[in-house]
This record gives sequence, C-alpha cells and structure tokens, in this order.
Amino acid sequence: MSKTYDILIIGGGHNGLTAAIVLAKKNKRVLVLEKRPVVGGLAAGEEFHPGYFTNGLLHDTSEVNLQVLRKLQLENFGLKWQSAAPTVALLSKQGECVKLSHDAEQTATEIARFSAKDAQAYREYISFLASIRPFIANLLTDFPPDLTAFGRRQLWTLLKKSLALRLLGKKKMLELLKVTPMCVADFLNEKFETGFIKAGIAAPALYGSFTGPWSSYTTLNLLMHECRSASNIVGGPQALINALTKAAENAGVEIRTNNAVQEILLDENHSVNGVRLSTDEVIQAPIVAASCTPQTTFFNLIQPAQLNYTLEHAVQHYRSRGTTAKLHLALNKPVAFNGVGGLEFYRTGNSFDEMERAFDPVKYGAFSEEPVLDIHVPTVSNTGLAPSGHSVLSVLIHFAPINLKGGWNEDSKKRLYDITIKTLEHYSPGISASIAGAELLTPADLEQRYGLTYGHIYHGEHAVDQLITRPFPACANYTTPFKGLYLCGSGSFPGGGITCMPGYLGAQTILKHC
Repeated sequence: MSKTYDILIIGGGHNGLTAAIVLAKKNKRVLVLEKRPVVGGLAAGEEFHPGYFTNGLLHDTSEVNLQVLRKLQLENFGLKWQSAAPTVALLSKQGECVKLSHDAEQTATEIARFSAKDAQAYREYISFLASIRPFIANLLTDFPPDLTAFGRRQLWTLLKKSLALRLLGKKKMLELLKVTPMCVADFLNEKFETGFIKAGIAAPALYGSFTGPWSSYTTLNLLMHECRSASNIVGGPQALINALTKAAENAGVEIRTNNAVQEILLDENHSVNGVRLSTDEVIQAPIVAASCTPQTTFFNLIQPAQLNYTLEHAVQHYRSRGTTAKLHLALNKPVAFNGVGGLEFYRTGNSFDEMERAFDPVKYGAFSEEPVLDIHVPTVSNTGLAPSGHSVLSVLIHFAPINLKGGWNEDSKKRLYDITIKTLEHYSPGISASIAGAELLTPADLEQRYGLTYGHIYHGEHAVDQLITRPFPACANYTTPFKGLYLCGSGSFPGGGITCMPGYLGAQTILKHC
C-alpha cells in the first residue's frame, strides 16, 4: 500500500525545508519533492571543479531570521551562527578599501581615513537604522496585511502597524516616510560625500533588481536589507541546509530528490488532490505547498484551462527580469582585494555614476563592460571547500540580462567571463594566473538548473508593488484561488534571499486552514 500524506511540498530549498519542519512538528505527514539530485536550492553547495566546492548560489546569510532558527531548534542539529552581520569590504578603483563591520564606531574610524564628514554621517546613519529597525523588522517577520479583503481583522492589523509607525516619534516617522520612496542615490548623497563608500553601502539595494541607483524606491530595498541583516551562519548557506535537512528528517519529514513534479492535480471543484510526477507516479494529498516560482506553479504545474483570466493576467505581469550571473572560481592560492585579505565579503561599485552606467545596457538587452560585483571568499572560514592553501571565489555579477540580444551562447558567455576577470584583475592583480578552474552561470543557466523563471535569483523583482502584495493580490497571503494550494517560496512575502521567512509564514498560514 502506498503511503498517504497530509501535505506535499514542491521544492527542497531552504524555504521548502523550513515549511516542512514547521508542519511536521504539528504532526502533519509531510513529503518534500525536489527535482534536483540535492536539496538546498539556491543555498546548496556543489562541486564545480574537482576538489573545489561552492557554498551556495546565494552566499549571503545575514538576513536569515534568527527567531525562526531558534523556533526550529536548529542548534540541536549542529547549526551555529553569529548574531551580527559579517564584515564587508568596500572597494574603490583607486586601490582603497573601507571595512564595514557590526561595530559602528570601528567602521566610522575606518571611514574617517577618507572623510571626517562621512565618519559622522555614518554614525548618524547607523543611529537612524537602529531607531527604525524594530518597526521594519516587525513588518518583514509578520503576516502582510490583506489588502484585498477589508474586514475587522485586516483593519486591526493595519491599525497596529500604523500605531507602531507613529511610536517611532514624529521626527523619525516623517523621515522614514520621506526617504522610503527615494532613489538610493539621493538618499545617500544627502549624507555622504565619498563616492565608493556611498556606492558600497547602496549596492544591496540594487542586487537582483531591474534598477539603478537613481531608480525610485531603491531606498526601501536598502532599508529592508539593513534592518534584517543581523546574522552570519557559521559555515554559510550549506551549513543551514545541512541543519534544516537533519531537523526535517528528525521531525518525520520524508524527502525525495530526483522527483520532479509535472502537474498539481485538481478536482472538478478546483481543490487539490495531489501531484503527478514526471515519472507519471501520482501522490495524493489534500494540501500542496509550492516553494518554486509563482510562474512555475501556475503556468507549468496547473492546466491552462483551470486558470481564470484574473489570475493568468497577474502571473503574466509579475516581473521577474533576471539581471544576475554567477561566477565560481577555483584559485590555487589565497586571495586579496586592494591589498586586503582574510575577509569573506567584498563589494565593487566605485560611484553612483558608474553603477548607473553598469545598469544602462540591461535596458537594451546587453551586459555591462564594467559589472558591479558581489564577491564572496567562502574558504576564509571554510577551508574544506578547496585543497589546502587554495581558495574558492563566489561572484554574483550584476547587470547581465536574461534577454540578451542574440541570446546566451558560448561566445556571449566567454565575453562576460573575460569582462568579469578583467574587473577582478583590477582589484586583485594577478588573480587570473591563479585560476585552476571556473564555472560561469548566466541567467539562462540559472533558469535551466534551478528552475528560476527568467533567471531571477529572488523569484521576482523586489519592487514596492511586488513586496506588499507579493507575488500579486490574488495570492498575497500564501493562499491561492485553489483550495489546498499554498505558496511558501521566495515569490511570497517578504521576498527572496536566504531568510527562511516565506517558508515559515507560509507554513503558519497552512496550519490556520487545516
């Protein structure tokens, strides 16, 4: 007799695993179905060159919600973390470097080497973030308001959030309301004068987005990152996946890899019956939670005739224009940038003008000749990822579009690779001579390997209209128009990156309904 399940989860990334643990702890029989040979999704580490391993496609764990980790008791499964964001080095083209650490005064002292005005501005910036952090963090860890159904519960939720905003005090409240719609360039230009410092602080606001520093509401993205960037997983994303997997198995979750879902089965009333796998195996369950992209869920796994026009229109217009490529490098020696080694994270950008020029070609289906790079050296803290004395470099290349003119092919990939190596060479002279192996993944490769629709690393753009009612109003609260079908991936609130929140809140929503 085949097993029966209460809930099927599509996708074994960090959100899918998080949801599975929460549900299994409530005595639900849960099956996770992962189409790839390994679990972890964008947080999975894999060998990309003999003896060299990545630590996840996305390498930033600073936004992982620590309350979720504690509620899942992941420390019992070997997970360790630091309650502070890691140090990040901001690089200039002139060979300069500023290290941003969790110690604000130490960072201000670093900045003072370039500008006393900027050092004081940084103290004030950190003070502003500290004052709004509880409010922003609460918004990003609570259920989003349901703007499609105004009843007493929804009005009470909005009232509480409005009261929390008012409790910031008049001055801080007005400042927050003023800066949120601003472009990040204007926001930081009002505070700082040193170009590469402004660009480096602003960079996370642009990652994975179809925006430049002069695009509106990019300050909102920056504030979201700054206010939830408060952790550092020891061992990186793969360590998180290892702990989540052990916790899931301990809770009774069954995990099946190499099991691609072909179709979500619905009855004549559009209620979930289960799924059909690519092998034609049918697995029945009254509830399915999808951690894949919204487009995959509704356009690939549900029959077109079962979608109404409103939902189909919403999915079609959900923006997921991938602009990020990934480069993994195997190096036969330790690495330093602008003479600074021993750190894991580095950012380029140099100035807002250069960042905007890097973004401009994307609008016309081209990639930048001088890309903005988010650089991670995981072997600084995890030497086991490479042979002794060697290094692994994990580089997110920003402003490389999915819709490249002429398409992505070997020639265009080689061109992007050469441009990226040239850029790295500027900050780390001689690095090209130490390359033992490389892997470049374009947005098209990311779509093919990880199922990222249009190669978008966050399952959809972090624009203001796609955050509050994410992914779109009909499915903004993890529910869908189909009874028994829920969303629990990065395409849901509060968005992409490694946070565990969509999986956690999605699971809580399921528990409310069953």
